[in-house]
Amino acid sequence: MWFKKMISAGMALSVLLLPTNTLDAERFVPAEPLPKIVNAAEAPMKSDPNALLILQTHHEGRSAYTGSFTMVADNGTLADIIIENHSDHPMYMNLYVDDYSEPMETTISKNSEKTVNLLALQDTDVKVYIYSRIGHDMDLSIRAEQFR
Repeated sequence: MWFKKMISAGMALSVLLLPTNTLDAERFVPAEPLPKIVNAAEAPMKSDPNALLILQTHHEGRSAYTGSFTMVADNGTLADIIIENHSDHPMYMNLYVDDYSEPMETTISKNSEKTVNLLALQDTDVKVYIYSRIGHDMDLSIRAEQFR
């Protein structure tokens, strides 16, 4: 009798230890997703909502400043171009939006800062040309950023 109980227990145990069918494993869905342990190097970085189009740039000399950037619609529709004129003479800026447009012209007064706002609803190429009409030494800082 004791031998029969041992064999029955052994068979029951062997049934429990049998590998599960993969179809049964696929039907099992945990009630809650298991938390993922993330390595610090894998952790997502929070990005700045603003996209820098022109990094802070300092320009000196008699030659004109030229720069260009592309506004990508996924980064937002608004952009600011900030120009600081550190010289004692006015400067002039031509802004070309896409290749086929007429330039937008503006004056940057001496020792002042000017912000030019742009709105673009699609990917847009922009060229910036800042110059002196009389050829004086220029001293300016420029940066541009795009935001939502």
